[in-house]
Amino acid sequence: MKHDRGCRFTLYVASIVATTVVMFSFSAVSYAQENQSKVFLPGSSPYGTNGTNFNQWIAKWWQWYNSVPKTESPNYLDYPNHIGKVDCAIRQNASSPVFFLFTPLVDEASPERTCDIPKDKAILVPIIAAESDLGDPEQTDRSDQGLIQAAKSGNDYAAISVKLDNTTLNFNEDPKFRALSSFFNMTLPEHNLWEEKEKPVTYKAVTDGYFLFLKPLAEGNHTLYYEAATNPPNPNVYAQIVKYHLNVK
Repeated sequence: MKHDRGCRFTLYVASIVATTVVMFSFSAVSYAQENQSKVFLPGSSPYGTNGTNFNQWIAKWWQWYNSVPKTESPNYLDYPNHIGKVDCAIRQNASSPVFFLFTPLVDEASPERTCDIPKDKAILVPIIAAESDLGDPEQTDRSDQGLIQAAKSGNDYAAISVKLDNTTLNFNEDPKFRALSSFFNMTLPEHNLWEEKEKPVTYKAVTDGYFLFLKPLAEGNHTLYYEAATNPPNPNVYAQIVKYHLNVK
């Protein structure tokens, strides 16, 4: 099982608590509608004219993430001395309507990143997610159900809070925000992120988790902030606070 942070989690946390101060008074229904309009939900088909639905996009995120060698990955270059801006466009498909955002390694408890985002592109980023594949030597149950269970188990008992430009989004650990992909092929390059354990070939894979799929943001500077944690009896307990400074241009 692989998490989007690229490591197994060992940090213990009992819970994560997010407090939101609402400066304006309006109904819960209008609040949900306003914030819901900023994200694509599981079950939808963002840019689906070519048949690509939400669950296929999250598989594409993993195919992209795992295609980046350690020698090029923002998660490993100069780690753990990341300062400021990183190259978030590495190996992105320039013609894609969706921009994939790297998630920092969980070793960084409070990472902060600055990224340039092309205008008119949606943004997909895992908040709590995992991928399992047949190349992992720790994957003892190699059946389809075994792969699915391995991908799902590390994401249970989650706690999530997300803010965009200091406004809390209607996105949390509710099951409606969780997605499971179909099986997909994942090709690992030379010097891949898992090179200590997996050879650079193609493996059958599946992913599960909470993926934030933002609709295109207006040009200018934006701040994406989230708190994410998993709690016992999840075997991979951790907590992380992440802040992205997104320059849309």
